[in-house]
Amino acid sequence: MIGSLLWRLREAKDVLIGKKKAVSKIKTTFQKKLSPENLSNYTIDDQELKSFLNSTSIEFLFCEFGKERVNAGGSAFDGRNRLEPSLSTIRQFFPNAKFTVYSDFDLEIEGVDLKKVESPIPEKDHPRYLYRTADYFKFKSLLESEADFRCVVDSDMFVVSSHIYRLVYLTKIFGFCAPYNPRNLLKRDMEISLDTKQILDESGGFGHSYNQSPMTLWKDAENGKKFFDACCNLMIKEPSRASLVMWKAAKATGFSPYLLPAEFCVCGEDVGIGNEVILHVGHPSVAEFYNIKI
Repeated sequence: MIGSLLWRLREAKDVLIGKKKAVSKIKTTFQKKLSPENLSNYTIDDQELKSFLNSTSIEFLFCEFGKERVNAGGSAFDGRNRLEPSLSTIRQFFPNAKFTVYSDFDLEIEGVDLKKVESPIPEKDHPRYLYRTADYFKFKSLLESEADFRCVVDSDMFVVSSHIYRLVYLTKIFGFCAPYNPRNLLKRDMEISLDTKQILDESGGFGHSYNQSPMTLWKDAENGKKFFDACCNLMIKEPSRASLVMWKAAKATGFSPYLLPAEFCVCGEDVGIGNEVILHVGHPSVAEFYNIKI
């Protein structure tokens, strides 16, 4: 509750000082209230798609650290449903997938494998320590998975379309993927970030800024493995916001993820874009616009 209030105050301040634009009210096409409780498994009629998915091992990964915390959108995490609504909304499309959560506490959820780990990230007193830790294990989990298709997601995502299957194809084609960031420019992302760092290389921050959910990796994508391995090393040596770590890794390796469009991670700036696949409902404005009950 307090986290949501603080988030709303920060958003209002950013609008007032010109860092963000107020989002005009567009009527949502999601008239029925959606929640993890009223979902049912999706039936695949396309036999070619069904055959492809049945022949592909699939694993979804979560990284949850700290028993009590608030996400960047201002929503508090409920320990009883720590992976919701992501877990339930993914399961309706991938009922046979493997699910694994990396955590520093005993997070017991039915049907989800727990991988309890210790963080290698320094500066344990830093206010963004848990976020840096979670981002480190997002990169690490993709490398450690043995599935053909590996996908790491935040727990506050809501899958609303069967076009989620396109993500598997895109990953097989391009090897590894990451979503666009509505702030787009890395320089701007760092200027308004809660984990800001100076960008000291020749780009001046005029490169692209990535989001981190969903991120994917295909089993034999060696360039992707080199990229995410570099992300892990950089997060330990130079801990910071994940988007800056990813920029540095791309610069160091010469490899960067295929950029997923906004439809795969609809944030507050993107509401009403159409063709939505995954909603980032941890942002209250997204949940409100799309009539999502969490």
